[in-house]
Formats: sequence, C-alpha cells, structure tokens
Amino acid sequence: MNFPKPLKKGDNVFLLCPSSPVIAEEDIKKCSEIIENMGYNAVIGKSLYENYGGYMAGSAKIRVDDLHEAFSREDIKGIFCVKGGYSASQLLDKLDYNLIANNPKVFAGYSDITNLHIVFNQKCNLGTYHGPMVKSNMFNDFNEYTEKSFFEAIECSEWKYKEPENKSLSLLNAKNINDSVSHIKGILTGGNLAIIAASLGTPYEIDTKDKILFLEDVDEKIGSLDRMLTHLKYSGKLDDCNGIILGNFADCKNTYETINNQIYELDELLKDFFGNYDKPVIYGMESGHAKPYMATLPLGAECKINIKTKEITFTK
Repeated sequence: MNFPKPLKKGDNVFLLCPSSPVIAEEDIKKCSEIIENMGYNAVIGKSLYENYGGYMAGSAKIRVDDLHEAFSREDIKGIFCVKGGYSASQLLDKLDYNLIANNPKVFAGYSDITNLHIVFNQKCNLGTYHGPMVKSNMFNDFNEYTEKSFFEAIECSEWKYKEPENKSLSLLNAKNINDSVSHIKGILTGGNLAIIAASLGTPYEIDTKDKILFLEDVDEKIGSLDRMLTHLKYSGKLDDCNGIILGNFADCKNTYETINNQIYELDELLKDFFGNYDKPVIYGMESGHAKPYMATLPLGAECKINIKTKEITFTK
C-alpha cells in the first residue's frame, strides 16, 4: 500500500466537500484559517462554495473536478475533507483511478468519505486516513488527543493505538476465542457501517479477505444496525476478515418499546450478534462520530492486535 510522504510546514493542502455542502460562507474562511494555523497553505476547492439540492456540495462533476485537480497538481501534498454527509457514492463511476494512483496525496476524512477510502485503497493502492474533518472536528473538537493522533498517524511509520483516559478496549466475544490465539493481523479496512453495507453488490464493495475490519456509525436505530450487520454477515464479509474492531456508534439507540422494562441497547445488540462469532471482536475504539475524542486510523496499513493485552499496532 502506498502511503504518501508526511506533510511538512508550508505544504499546500486542498480542501473539498465530496459529499454535503458547507452552508455558511464564514465557515469557509474559518476552514482556511484552521489549516493556516497548522502551518499549511489552504487551497479551497470549488465544492466548498456549492450547494445542490441541500445535501450535495454541487454536482457530481464539480466534486469530481475538485478531486482530479487536487490529485493532479504537483504543488498539492494533502487533501482534507471538510465534512461528510451524503452523496460521495455519486463520484465513484466518474473518477480517474489511474490519475489518483499515480499522484498519491495524504487523504483524510470519514463518515460518507468511506466511499472514497474503499476505492482509493482497493483500486489505487493508496493508503488513506480515517480521521477528523475540518468543519466536523477541527472547529470545536480538535482537542489534544484528537490532534496528536491525527499527526501521529500521518507522520509515523509505526505506532500503537492509545486509549483516551477511562476509554478502555475490551474483547467482546472472549469466550469464543481459543486460548492459543495470542495475536491477529491484517490490512486495516472499513469505516462507516451504513456506507459499507450500501456498497455490497456494486463494483465498489469492500474487500475484507484476510483483513481487519473497522466499523463505526452514527444516529442509527438498533434495528437498522442489526439489519446492516446481518447483511455483512450474509455477504461473507465477516467470515472473510481476520477480526473486527468496533469504533463508537454515536447516538445509536433503541427507540422501540420493550416489555418488562427490558434493557436492549447497543451493547446488548453487539453481544447477541457476535455471540457465536469465532474471530476476535475488539470493542470501544474511540474513532467515529462521537465527540470529543477521535483516533485517526491508517486504512491500508497493517494492523496487529494482541488479543491478551488489547494492544493495537499500525505499520505502514
């Protein structure tokens, strides 16, 4: 997997919205200021000024043109997504994957950007970063943990996942894992569960064979999570992977009425669903939509997990 050279002070970073629009024009100025304060030069894509249908940052052509410009320009060293939302999947059949593969850049984002992570990893052999976005995370929530994790991922060739205080990892299905299994490893892939499930059956579906699958989501009902996980199971993606890491599932609650005051929330769903699964499921990684902490994950890097200690190491 090709991970581009780390960014350095003075580099040009291209800002774009592959999915939903930035609504307020003052936010565009703030995006630029944040990047400048990091020591980079902000290059603003046309998609930041576009709003089509309320949920798209301009037409698919405008967003594709932004991506093609960012990857083709030699003076651009990094590409930061400003926000997620909806509609990045519209771009997948219009991208020049040879152009992207031949001009690797540091690429960061998450949520709907999972659409792009999957194809950049699989079609372009480009390592990417499941990490904070400029408007979504850097306006108010770019705390010390999130910032340190972001730059550590971009700059280091090998590092260990660090848990925020009082946010420990657990092995969800420990009773199913043979005591002789001490480590698992594989290329890290994944992202937003809803996007991954929607990709199945298309030319852009995720490949989990012999990989470590990371999953997170936001604002989904328990029943929807159940349906999407079951879809992954029936498609063979959970059997294909070597293990699973579960990030946070922000505001994913049970809105259904239970009887006898039964408690059935996210933890209960996950324990039921993975109750008979015989590969390690690591639960509690602080990466996804929940605030304030967000660990940046190198999609396409090797991920090694010590099952006994829950230590996770990434190697590019």
